[in-house]
Amino acid sequence: MFKYRLEKVLKIREEELDNAILEMKKAEDHLRNVTQQLSSSIERRNDLHAELINEGIAHAQLYVRRIRQLNELIVKLERDVQAAQQALIQAKETVKETKIKLEALKKHKERKHKEFIQEENRKENIRLDEIGVIKYTRELLASREE
Repeated sequence: MFKYRLEKVLKIREEELDNAILEMKKAEDHLRNVTQQLSSSIERRNDLHAELINEGIAHAQLYVRRIRQLNELIVKLERDVQAAQQALIQAKETVKETKIKLEALKKHKERKHKEFIQEENRKENIRLDEIGVIKYTRELLASREE
């Protein structure tokens, strides 16, 4: 019976891959959320611009202050989007590296299993040869006794 000596390492690598994929999905979700916040902030700023144009000068200071706040928020969210994109790129790279390590270990396991099968076949052939020699010797002895 074949027992792969690095089975625990293989399981750990599979878990690492699962964790890396989970982190990548979290990074994708975070990027999606930040991008959505950025879009809604830009939309609110544009709405305020339109209201300012419609209202005229009467409430201009209030609108200008609010637009300035939204511009600051937009700048912050744009930085957050860039950071989230970097995090996603890093998470994808981690998934890729983890997959490569896992595949290498799986190929190693396959090679070891193949070597095990070949060794078992070789041992079986030796046993069959020994049985054949014993049977031939018995037949030879039996024919001499006759």
